[in-house]
Amino acid sequence: MQPAPRRRGRNLPGLGAALGVTLVFWLIYGLGRPSLVSVRGLLMMLTIGFAIYGGVRLAMAALDHRLAHLPPQAQRLGHALAYLAGGVSGFLAGSALAAPLFHVKVLAWDRSSLIIIVVVGTLAMFVPLSLTVYERLRRSVEESAVRLKEAEFAQRELDLARAIQHRLLPPETTSGAGFAVEARNLAARTVAGDFYDVFRLADGSLGLVVADVAGKGVAASLIMATVKARLPLLAAERTVAATLDALNDRLVEELSSREFVAIAYCRFEPASGALELAVAGLPQPYLVGSEGAIALEVPGPRFPLGLRAGLRYETLRATLAPGDRLLLFTDGLAEAPLPGGEPLGYETLVAVIDSLPPSAAPDVWLEALLAAVRERTRPELEDDWTALLLVRPHH
Repeated sequence: MQPAPRRRGRNLPGLGAALGVTLVFWLIYGLGRPSLVSVRGLLMMLTIGFAIYGGVRLAMAALDHRLAHLPPQAQRLGHALAYLAGGVSGFLAGSALAAPLFHVKVLAWDRSSLIIIVVVGTLAMFVPLSLTVYERLRRSVEESAVRLKEAEFAQRELDLARAIQHRLLPPETTSGAGFAVEARNLAARTVAGDFYDVFRLADGSLGLVVADVAGKGVAASLIMATVKARLPLLAAERTVAATLDALNDRLVEELSSREFVAIAYCRFEPASGALELAVAGLPQPYLVGSEGAIALEVPGPRFPLGLRAGLRYETLRATLAPGDRLLLFTDGLAEAPLPGGEPLGYETLVAVIDSLPPSAAPDVWLEALLAAVRERTRPELEDDWTALLLVRPHH
């Protein structure tokens, strides 16, 4: 195993501090001695500065491994004493070296010399404190940069997931002979866990889907893409119940224990108005006709897809008369919290539906429903809202 590479520049702060102390001392020492405030004096002080740095490095090399086992406060005190000893010894060595090199007697070993040594030692003791502050600031900047990169990456992931969802969802408005469909998908966050789908089958019937995928982000988008791609293929040769049975068996094998798909799937024949409906984990759809909104009670198991193997779902058959509407929706709509925190509830949702004009165009009707729910509930969505409205027109 090769040794870890030494971190380049890790000693630069200490060297910079030693040179800073040297320059300050040069300016102080040169007061009253103009001959030292010169290039020669600066070179002399740099020689002393490097000697101070070398003394500090030797002191730290001798004591650092011993200090590593002490508590943080004792380590800081030990570092300060090491800098004091190394700084003073380095200053003395540098002064002794500077005398023959620059022909200047730095120390006269009098009272002034003692004051200079005390000043240099005191300044050296403050170096560990400045380096500690510097190190903390450096770590804080690095950690902030890492968090910023992580946040940017997470946002890019969410934007990608939302883009995937937008590309997979069909248009909000779909119409043809004998039917009109309006759908809305409102995400509580960047990425929705809900989706809807509308597809044609070979016999001319229409497949309508509203689903809620557990989870968020790219993972939920991939599950959504899988379900959306498989469902029309499975539905092409199967009844409504058999379609959900087959899809459930595949998802049980592929999803984790915390992943599942709640879904409502309807097969509608535009020519006759007949529909067949299966529900797995979503609220019962509403048939909206001349008598108001009526919940369609679909029999059989209600477990979402992907939770239990071997489930056999059942269906409900009904017929849309001209002017009737079928509303499929996820639970985020009925469970949206009121200002007091309690959910809107299905009774209130039915009352809202019954208050809407029955002859309104599908897009106007659905927008009015969502606006009425939003008016009664908190302004910020806490769960996704997805609703699909199927209308059998009068002509």
